[in-house]
Amino acid sequence: MTEQTLNATAAGPILAAVRADMGEVLVTIDPAATAARVVISTEDTKGPAADAVRRSRITQDGNRLSITVPEVEGSTVVMGNMSFHGGGVNFVQNVTSVGRGQTMTGVTIVNGRVVSGGISGGGTVVSAIEVRVTLPAGSGVQMNGRNANLTVSGPLAALDYSGHNGNVRTGVVGRIKVRTHNGDTDVEAVTEWADVEGHNGDTEIGSYGGGAARLITHNGNVRLAASPAASGRIEARSYNGNIRLHGTNRPGLDVQTSTRNGRVSK
Repeated sequence: MTEQTLNATAAGPILAAVRADMGEVLVTIDPAATAARVVISTEDTKGPAADAVRRSRITQDGNRLSITVPEVEGSTVVMGNMSFHGGGVNFVQNVTSVGRGQTMTGVTIVNGRVVSGGISGGGTVVSAIEVRVTLPAGSGVQMNGRNANLTVSGPLAALDYSGHNGNVRTGVVGRIKVRTHNGDTDVEAVTEWADVEGHNGDTEIGSYGGGAARLITHNGNVRLAASPAASGRIEARSYNGNIRLHGTNRPGLDVQTSTRNGRVSK
């Protein structure tokens, strides 16, 4: 394993600004934490992924923590999904993303070795890069990632995510802004406002209690459940997809919906 770690010096809430080209970003809000902690790692001890971890930059300027993971050039990032076949134990990994200018056909990887299919462009199979961030209560996250997923555990003050391919999963968040081309956005609860726009992917807010919501997707479903605290305008639009709203047929809410190929229920 290759790993880089930083314990932040500033105490209190932090804005974590993350830039990651590929991999998984896992953020935990810990009420007991007094300062932020960052761990960037990969299972590889050498090769492009290990080099990228070593070249990653973690800097702090006051209460802003900047985390930059460089691109893994010309490599295929592999996520570890285990499966067991017959009496033998094989570690089978599924390729989830490829580097620029590469394609893959029927790739199967067992125990870290390509055993079928192929990767064009001379790619190298590598392990995924994982960024683990622990933040004190009241913190926020700003993230930019081309092919990176974001998962947040614990209540977050604010989230601003921009990515090309990546899913966003978060618990309770005050303010959330998401811009993604391919990926789902799944939010447990929003307390202030939400602005989510994607091209391909579903958007779901389990409990919405804010004052303004804008949920737009071209190909995907939109789901939102309004709590009694919700007020103001709720805009939900999809070109190809269903829109399901709950708890929105009441005074104090201005609800605007539209879909060309799909159904609207509220």
